[in-house]
Amino acid sequence: MAGIVGMGALLCLALWVYLTAPRIRRKWPDGILSCAFAHRGLHGGGIPENSLAAFELAAQKGYGIELDVRLTRDGCLAVHHDPTLKRTCGLDRAISGMRLEEIKACFLGSSGETVPTFQEALACVRGRTPLIVELKTAGKRNAELARKTYDALCSYGGKWVVESFDPRLLRWFRKNAPQAIRGQLAYDPRLGGPPGKGVGYWFLANLLMNCLSRPDFIAYCHETDRNLSFRMVRKLFHPVMVAWTVQSAEQYRRLQGRYDIQIFEGFEP
Repeated sequence: MAGIVGMGALLCLALWVYLTAPRIRRKWPDGILSCAFAHRGLHGGGIPENSLAAFELAAQKGYGIELDVRLTRDGCLAVHHDPTLKRTCGLDRAISGMRLEEIKACFLGSSGETVPTFQEALACVRGRTPLIVELKTAGKRNAELARKTYDALCSYGGKWVVESFDPRLLRWFRKNAPQAIRGQLAYDPRLGGPPGKGVGYWFLANLLMNCLSRPDFIAYCHETDRNLSFRMVRKLFHPVMVAWTVQSAEQYRRLQGRYDIQIFEGFEP
């Protein structure tokens, strides 16, 4: 009986290793791992998030930029975090159901800025600083979103990596652009961060979707990084770790040495 139990434990461990193992990349482009990344650009004080003004300011100050990409109804790439324009523009409509010209007619708060296209964001940054490009899930159109984002990045001269909560998007890069550095976003809703329920969130929190994405880095909500699976992956595989979202200088200092990259917001490191 003891032998059977032991064999079962070994099989469970082997399955866990298979499910959680990242792809270990030893060589990253120069400058990315030493850069602090401004969450949705350097915004605040009248400069809206994910705006060209926020990207320009971050680039001028030498910070990397984290930004979000969504697919519009007519197949364009819009840089926007939320699925709808309600919080940023006061219009409760989903970006996925709007044409680009409709989105461009809306202003980000009272700034006079509009939602930029991904191509506009790339043209604004002009390779001056590294980018972390987060792809927002597009469901049945995931392949279209991943392909169009990758095509835009291939013609861009700067340094970049991609990340997503959706391992299916990262799997597209794994199969079609294996040279691209990709990161799995995750957090544990039981320990904090945005609310989340269901089996899918549990799998993500415990990094059990890594078997689909085989990420080069793990981008984790630093306030929820206390679950056992996360700590074991970190200790066993030593992947590149990205902390989101760091909200103060004190947090930034505390996380140095624990994370390789930090994505910050609301202050400047």
